[in-house]
Formats: sequence, structure tokens, C-alpha cells
Amino acid sequence: MGLMNCRTAAIVVLLCLVSTASGRSGSDNMLSNGGFEKWSDDGKTPLGWHIHLTSLIPIPEYKDPENKKGRTGVINFKCGCGYMWGTVRPWTNLVCPKCKHMNTGLEDSADFYLDNHEFVLQARGKRGKGVAMDIPKAVGDVEGVRVISELVKAERDAGYNISLDARSSGPHLRVFVECFREIPRDGKAKKWIKTLSDESNPQQFTARLKRVYRKQINCNTPGQWKHFAESFVPPDRYKFDYMFVTLYGYLQGEASYDNVVLRKLSKKEKKAYLKERPGPKDKRLR
Repeated sequence: MGLMNCRTAAIVVLLCLVSTASGRSGSDNMLSNGGFEKWSDDGKTPLGWHIHLTSLIPIPEYKDPENKKGRTGVINFKCGCGYMWGTVRPWTNLVCPKCKHMNTGLEDSADFYLDNHEFVLQARGKRGKGVAMDIPKAVGDVEGVRVISELVKAERDAGYNISLDARSSGPHLRVFVECFREIPRDGKAKKWIKTLSDESNPQQFTARLKRVYRKQINCNTPGQWKHFAESFVPPDRYKFDYMFVTLYGYLQGEASYDNVVLRKLSKKEKKAYLKERPGPKDKRLR
């Protein structure tokens, strides 16, 4: 092989390596730090991801609060740490002023996830660093452990692909893309959100977010590193404005995730997806 051919081959190999390396974070990846190479200074939190989580407890008001009789129809929302948010249900990515944990906005699970961060750690990934879950039986049998990406803006008419690598020594693994629609007509929520500090409303929301769609990948219990990938296009009635990815594990043992990529489908990919899944002919059912 001539010198010029050798140099050309070397350049091609180098470009392939650069492409592979950038693919970890994904040049078209909508997620920040999907390869988990960047961590906080103490090495405990992957940057671009949330592990300090909380949720809500709905507290009804009664005309006779001592005997809990005569419900008034008024519901107060209490953080798992005990902080009272008031009568407007806080939505995802709002931060509790007291415990400083992010409200997931997924379900009313009270204080189940207040210690979630204690079971998340930095570990060796499929390549380089990854994020791991060390799940004790008491946690794995009840709430499990979550690692949640930052909220990202979506396009209502787009389709998406979620891919990742995962392995597990016992926990059952599931990955969710949680999708939210902005509800600008909720006047009560629009007034309430203005009363929150920048610390509690870091995303600077001006309207409520409501979860309207969820894409799930059931990864089961892969003993060795295994790659997963699925595409989705939401039905017309479930179009959304924002989304985040939840990495989830339950049951006892250790689990790891790496190379999480959320990307927008090309027009060609979306067309092919819809051709394979045309949906119901009656538009009222779409």
C-alpha cells in the first residue's frame, strides 16, 4: 500500500473513531450527557440527569377535620418531605422549596423517592463511564430506583427513537419516555406559577404541564450488556410539547445503563414507521 493510501486509511479510521465517540453523547442526541461521562464534582450525580426526586400526597379538606367527615372538595398537595404546595397540583420539574428535590409529576408516591439518590452511583459503562443502581431488597420490592433526564422540548408532529445499553444482575429494567403537553388555559395554575421562586421553577414555566403519552421499553433482566432501541410516533390526540427519559430498575441487585440516546426521526424514518403502523382508518379513533 502506498504512503498516500496509508494516510487515507488512517484518516478514515480516525473519522470513524470520532464518529463513534460522538455517538456516545450523540451528535443528534436530544439528551445531555447520555453517555454518563460527566459527573458532579463529588462524583455522585450524572450531569444532565436528576436523581434527587420527590412526589406528592393529596390531602383533602373536611368540614369536620378531626373525624375526617364532610369533604369540601378542596385538595391540598403535600410534598413527600412534608412541605405544603397549596391547592394547585405541582407538575414535573418543579423543585420543592424545602427538600430541594425535583417533583417527578408521574404519580402520587409521597416520600418513596426521597432517598432515591442513595442507590445511584457512577460505575463502568459499556464504554467508559455509566450510571448504576445498587438496589436493596426493601427498595426493589416497593418503589425501585429512577434516574431521570432533563426535560427537553419536543415537536408535536415529530417521531422519535430511544436507544440505550443496559445490563442487570437481578433487577428488572424498564425505560420510559414520559411526554407532557402544555396546558395554557389553566388560569389558576398560570397565576400560581408566578408565585414560585426561580429556585422552585428553574425551567421558568408559565403554564401547567400534563402527562399525555408514555413510550416504554421493557428490558427485562439482561445479564450482559445488551442494546435496546425503539421508535415511536404519538397518535394525533396525544401530541406533546416536552419529554424526559426515565431509567428505572426494581427488584434486588445491581443494574447499569449507558449510551442513552433520544433522537428525532428523519422524515424518511417517520414515513416508514407510519407505513408499518397505519393505525385505525376511522380518524375519530386516532
